[in-house]
Amino acid sequence: MAFKAQGLQTILRADSIGSLAARTLHNGSKVIGKVTNTFPNSFYVQTFDDELLFVTNRSLKSPITINLDSKSNLDGAVKPLQRITIQSNTLLIGNDTCIALDTAAVSGQPKALRQSKFNAQSGQIGKALYDAILILNIVDTKQSVLDKRGLVHKAAAEFAERVSISLRAANTDGEFKETAQGLIGLGFGFTPSGDDMLGGFLATYNSFASNFGRPQILMEPALLQRKTSWISAKLLDYMQRLVVDDQVSHMISSAAAGDRDQLILAFEDLLPRGHTSGIDISVGAILALGLIQDMALKEKETEFLRSSLGLVS
Repeated sequence: MAFKAQGLQTILRADSIGSLAARTLHNGSKVIGKVTNTFPNSFYVQTFDDELLFVTNRSLKSPITINLDSKSNLDGAVKPLQRITIQSNTLLIGNDTCIALDTAAVSGQPKALRQSKFNAQSGQIGKALYDAILILNIVDTKQSVLDKRGLVHKAAAEFAERVSISLRAANTDGEFKETAQGLIGLGFGFTPSGDDMLGGFLATYNSFASNFGRPQILMEPALLQRKTSWISAKLLDYMQRLVVDDQVSHMISSAAAGDRDQLILAFEDLLPRGHTSGIDISVGAILALGLIQDMALKEKETEFLRSSLGLVS
């Protein structure tokens, strides 16, 4: 809840702190970074250690998120470039606003996901993927990777085709990384569609890679930052290292459990995110799950998934 102290200061209260955010805030009293971008219900912080913090009055949790009391009013309380100082159990924002951390619980583990076991034998995952595609055929996908008139569609289709062939056939990520570079930074929105699609793919693929004796695929952070915005590059880097929010974690854990109903619910929860972010992340995850299922069953179902999504060159 927000109120004015001494006629000047806005005091907000945190309900929970993600584990990586808590680690950043742990040591001493010092200036830790600056505000980069602000929105009516949230803002981003770049720390001097080149980490990203996300502060929001919404309930979705992640390892990098500080969740405020839902009654906290951020509108106008925080401005870009304000310095962020940690002082005892308080986060000071510029000279006028602070966030009380003393009653906030630390949520999650340092990594929201660990590599998961995958069992495709029941066929439930494949059915869930086609159910998700049916939903995508109903919702508005304008300006997403599925928009055939959009800027990203051609690169997304090429990525889907080349990646499904190269990763299924060989234990190498060279061609993947070359193809993936064509997606980074492409599209509209705060996080470009190409970044979101790649993030959804990598978070999902890397969660199950060890099932097939494959290493995780990790794009170089310096490359990401050269090709897209700093915040989008950081979010993509977190996703590829399995540092994800609860919605993405739910999607992947539902797939690991082979739970068709929960996987569909996870996609339904994720799809409305942002302008097209939820759609783009979901498309990447569908392609990765199709590929993983093909590797488990020695099939080529990914080609049909690509066609159903309209990702054909």
